[in-house]
Amino acid sequence: MPIVRRLFELVPLLAIPIGLYALLATITTTTRGADVFVLALARSAFVVALPSGGVWTITGGDLLVAMGLIIFFFEMTRGVGASRQQVFRHGLAILLALLCALGFYKQASFATSTFFLLTLMCWLDMIGGIVLSVASASSAGLGHGVDHHDYRN
Repeated sequence: MPIVRRLFELVPLLAIPIGLYALLATITTTTRGADVFVLALARSAFVVALPSGGVWTITGGDLLVAMGLIIFFFEMTRGVGASRQQVFRHGLAILLALLCALGFYKQASFATSTFFLLTLMCWLDMIGGIVLSVASASSAGLGHGVDHHDYRN
């Protein structure tokens, strides 16, 4: 069990919706074609009648984006710092963001708004992790005596 927990701590959580998307895209694309997968993402998963009389149609793509946003929240609340484990996790987040961008650019079944939004979450996670790590290091006194607030010579 400690190995699974350690792996869970190291791998970016956004790999879950990205992996699910990739699995569904690969299976559908190889059996039916990329266009069928793209249409399936846009198809209604279910409909909710609202008290206003309006109807909210939720697609499979909407569900993947919602899952990604919830996971993105938890990813952003994970610890930030400069430990070896956190640096490794940031490296994996960078790799995930780059692979997502490559998939969006090169694979027809990944050229959807759903995957673009998941990719955007990966990039925001990557950038946010770097910014928060730098801020954490600065506030911990790792700025090597430089006073960033004194602009006088």
